[in-house]
Amino acid sequence: MMHSAFNPRVSHRPRHHLHTHQRGAASLSVSLLLLLTMLLSAAYAHRGLLFEQRSSANQYRAAQAFEAAEAGIDWAIAQLNQPWPVNERCEPLPAASGSSFRERYLSVNTVSAQHEPLVWRHGAQDIALQPGCVHSAQGWSCTCPSNGWPDLPAAHSDDLAPQPAFSVQFSAEPRPGLVRLTATGCSNAAGACRPGTAGRADAVVRLQVLLGLLPGVSVLPQAALTARGAVDATGALGVLNVDAASGGLTVRAGGSLSGTALRLSTAPGGAAEASATTHDSALAALAPERLFASHFGLDRVHWANHPAAQAIDCTTPCAAAIATAINAVGGNRMISITGDASIDGPLTLGSAERPVVLVVRGTATLRGDVMLHGLLYAGDIRWDGPTGAQAVVHGAVVSESDFRGSGAPLVQRDAAVLRALQLHTGSFARVPGSWKDF
Repeated sequence: MMHSAFNPRVSHRPRHHLHTHQRGAASLSVSLLLLLTMLLSAAYAHRGLLFEQRSSANQYRAAQAFEAAEAGIDWAIAQLNQPWPVNERCEPLPAASGSSFRERYLSVNTVSAQHEPLVWRHGAQDIALQPGCVHSAQGWSCTCPSNGWPDLPAAHSDDLAPQPAFSVQFSAEPRPGLVRLTATGCSNAAGACRPGTAGRADAVVRLQVLLGLLPGVSVLPQAALTARGAVDATGALGVLNVDAASGGLTVRAGGSLSGTALRLSTAPGGAAEASATTHDSALAALAPERLFASHFGLDRVHWANHPAAQAIDCTTPCAAAIATAINAVGGNRMISITGDASIDGPLTLGSAERPVVLVVRGTATLRGDVMLHGLLYAGDIRWDGPTGAQAVVHGAVVSESDFRGSGAPLVQRDAAVLRALQLHTGSFARVPGSWKDF
């Protein structure tokens, strides 16, 4: 009888243990695959997040550059319209010892009436001057160069705060009274906002607008002396107009012209006695408001709202106050007086290069030697007292009622002075529909 031998060294593992190990390996593989999938998904999502962050940052910088360019346009218009002289940092000077912003960057062709930018020479190239500003924690810092590239101060910030900057440049337009303004805005003070230096801005935007000039005097008087009422001179009033282009008209009056020692002088070839027009029914029928608007293109209130117009209180004799206001500004000299004005000489107001528009709502009373380069417009005008050679108006005089007086002033229509008033005074504003972003 045979018996099977038992070998204690041989181990017999149960089958269900093998199945358990196989299932564990499969679970591990699936877990690793799921983990890899999750990692890839997270990486992809992170990549999208980075893209969104980058896009948001770029949009933020572009918005900064756009707003800086818009700020540059508004700043340039405001600077063009203020009459105060400025220094190299665009800061107002305490006295008229320099030129205004407009005089620094625009010149006017007296023939074509085109506004042209002032330039500086860079090698063989003429480049329009470019003022500009940069913003920092301390506010805006600006530069108004009279030669060379804009010297914008380098803004530094430890808190990584945005420091946008802009530069502006003017260019001529074919139509008279228009000028093109280009503003370059940058997200930081580099690149196009600091030409002539290395580096570039993160974002740059250029905006263009057309600016039109609303002049301080819209239509020039044809006569040296215009009065809606009468001209009654008991002294030796002199009226001179040698400008043939204006017709050589000395006096235009809605009423009578009377005087014992009138001195009238007109253009060569003309008759002095025929140079005065009296009893002009069309002029006499004009309401004062219409007469004002016919010369200034605006009513009194809107004209007085010109940024450059200075309001003077003349409740007392105000010759000194008027002279101070005129001499304190560089150009664009416009004086508005609500009531009466008493102006005593000796006194000089304005100059041939920088004439003045003097608008008096009430009666303008002049005494003695008062010399005015520009236009005197008043509700009523008197010129009394002893006068000499310095009692003269180079430009024109307009009265809404009468011109009277015992003095012997000379009113001389000066075409060059009046033309300068028309081209150099007034306010610039955006021309509707002229905005461009490129």
